[in-house]
Parts: sequence; C-alpha cells; structure tokens
Amino acid sequence: MEGEEAASAAERLRRLQQLGVRRGRAGIAAPVDPLPSTQPDPSLDLAARIGAQEIWTPAGPCLLATTRYPLDEARGGWAVGALLGVSSAAAAACGRDARLAEFDFGRAAFLDTETTGLSGGAGTFAFMVGVGLFEDGGYAVHQVFMRSPAEERALLHVVGELLARGTGLVTFNGRSFDAPLLNTRYALQRQPSPLADLLHLDLLPAARQRWRLRLPSCALGALEKDVLGFQRTQEDVPGWLIPSIYQEYARSLSRPRPEVIDDMARVFYHNREDIVNMAPLAAMLCAPFEQAGAWTPEPSLPPADWVSLGRCYEELDWLEVGEAAYRRALGAALPAELRRVALQRLGWLLKRQERRAEAVAVWHDWITSVPGPDVTPYEELAKHHEWQEVDLAAARKWTLWGLHTARQLPPGPAREETLSSLQHRLERLERKLAE
Repeated sequence: MEGEEAASAAERLRRLQQLGVRRGRAGIAAPVDPLPSTQPDPSLDLAARIGAQEIWTPAGPCLLATTRYPLDEARGGWAVGALLGVSSAAAAACGRDARLAEFDFGRAAFLDTETTGLSGGAGTFAFMVGVGLFEDGGYAVHQVFMRSPAEERALLHVVGELLARGTGLVTFNGRSFDAPLLNTRYALQRQPSPLADLLHLDLLPAARQRWRLRLPSCALGALEKDVLGFQRTQEDVPGWLIPSIYQEYARSLSRPRPEVIDDMARVFYHNREDIVNMAPLAAMLCAPFEQAGAWTPEPSLPPADWVSLGRCYEELDWLEVGEAAYRRALGAALPAELRRVALQRLGWLLKRQERRAEAVAVWHDWITSVPGPDVTPYEELAKHHEWQEVDLAAARKWTLWGLHTARQLPPGPAREETLSSLQHRLERLERKLAE
C-alpha cells in the first residue's frame, strides 16, 4: 500500500512539473499592479477644468467657482463698475417701482440660473445659480453648481449665504422665471427662501420699453451685441442647449468624457457672462432717469430710442422731458411707422396739457408726412373743431377725409367699426349744421 501511494505521489509531481509548476519561490515574477498610480486626468475633472472647489455645507457638498473682475472691466463702452454711480431714484424710475427708491446697487446681488428645463414646474431644477456681488473693491461672480440632484440642498444653502450679503436683487427676466423657480425649490426642500425680502429690479421689462422699437430681439445675448457692443467668444453655448448638456453630464458622472466636461465648462462661461453683462446693462438702462431725465446722452443715440424714452418719461409724468424726447426724435430721419408713433404720442401729450393749438399742428404734420390709411389725426382734428373751435363745417370736412381714409383700410371688424364711428359722427354734424 505504501508503495502504491508513493508511486501515485510521484506521478502527480511529474504532471505538475509538465505544467510548469516549480517548488519554492524561485522563478516567480513580482505581481504586476493592474492599476498603476497616476495623476487624475484634468480633462475628466470638472472642478479642475473651471477652477472650482468642492465645499461642504451642513447639507452636504457642492461645487463653487468664483471669478473676480476689476471695476473698470469693459463691456462695450460701459464699465462693470459704472453702476456704482447710479442713484436709487434712477433705479426706481427705470423699474417703475417706488419701492426701489431705497435700492443700493453696491449691495445688490445679480442673479441668473441655469436649469434642467424652461417649464419652471416642480420637476425643474436650478443646477447652477450664479450670483454677482460688488465686493473687495471689484465685482465677483460666484457660481454654485450641483453635480446631481442629491446636492440641491447644499446648492440652496450656499446661494442663501451669498444672497444674505445683499439687500437687493437684479435679474434679467428673473421676476417671471428665476425667482419663482428658486422659491419653488426652497419650498420643496422646506427651506425659507432668501429672495422673499429682497428689493427686485428686473431688467427685461425696462429693456423692452427702451429698445423694442429698434431691435428685433431684447434677449440678453442680443442686447450684448446690439447695445453694449460686446461679442462673446466661441466658448459660449446657446441657452436652449444647456438643459441637454447638463442631462448628459449627469448621465456620465460614473464614466466622465472629455467632451462632456468641455460642454459643461462652456455652460459656466455662458452663465458668468450673463451675470457680468447685467451690471453695465443696468447702468445703461438707468442713466436716462438720473435727475428726473436731465441726462446728457451720447450724440449717436438712435432716433428710435428717443421715441422710446419719450414714452418712458410720459409714463413717469415727466412731461417736459417727454416732449423734448419726442421732438428730438421727429427732428431726425425716422421710418414712417416710428414717425407715426412719435407724432401720436406727442399730440396726445400736448392735448393732455390743454395745449390744443400745438396739438393741431402735430396732427397736420402727421397727415402730411406719414403715408398710410390711419384715421387718427382726422378724428382728432374733427373732434377739436367740433368741441373746441365750434367750427362744424371744418369738423365735417375732417370727418369726410377720415371716412375716405378709412375705406382704404383692409377688410375686417376694425375697418367696419371705424367706418361706423365716423359715419355716426358725420350724421351728427350734418344734423347740427341743418339746425
């Protein structure tokens, strides 16, 4: 039995030797490390790519990127720090809000969000919130970023701390979008909103009042080019593409790709430029309202902008400077439609002040200088002669001219209503003349 076991052991040893197995440690190579130690690839690290840092809050971590600019940083012909010289009275007039009479741009927060969609409902996240502040002798843009929805509470915590440094808020369309969205996110996280007590100046309504007669778009990007004269670099990304870029970033967190990181860096650039350019844009919008409109504009101010300013002044009941703005516009070459608007507003402004003879001159100018079937000046002249001059024959004449003009209007309810009104006036005048 012992001989058979020895023979069996010898056979097993022989087979092992055939397979290359050796006794002892001789000939055994050192193990190869399957994951050699290397430095992290910066192209796959978003924080490194944009110069951000991970910060920890009581609600967890998120990313924070801060970029600082000197006050003389130029955007077109306007410096970022120009806004520090703007009065609170000008802010109140620009925003049509008397509460802004206490507004201090030096202590304002400039806010812009980047979101997962434009619906603004409970399912829309603000994955990035940029806050611009005048601090440390310059202008700082703080961008708070959540890498995933799990970091939303941390993002909201940091945003709240940043907004607590200011007493006011400046946005571009923020009253309709950014502020309600953030208020919703704070409510869903059962946190008080830091926006609730802040004075809020939304630049979009003011921009539309100022430039919609001249420009095809009053989007912030369009105003940068057409008003500030500032052109973004190719690093920018269209706003409509941003939600899908973030969604792709969130999907690739476990396996980041350089092109996805590059796209997110472009989103940071887009958000940062929005916040920087809001400051000089706000200065430009507020400037015409300094000292109740006693403002010296640039000689190159387009005539269409004078028409818009006249309307702004008129709404503020600044009638003297409103009249001056309309007359300044009418003294320049205006397209027919803008000339019609300026003459219409000026005529009504003069009539409102009982300066009827001057208004009559404006209505005559309107008839002779603006082509097209607009019956308004004929109606105004007919009313003036009927009720002020009590010259029924002249009133009948202008009513007949109005009817002739109204028949040139395109078919539709507006034409029929105008014809009916003028015909009723004509019949009344003819009855009076026959008495």
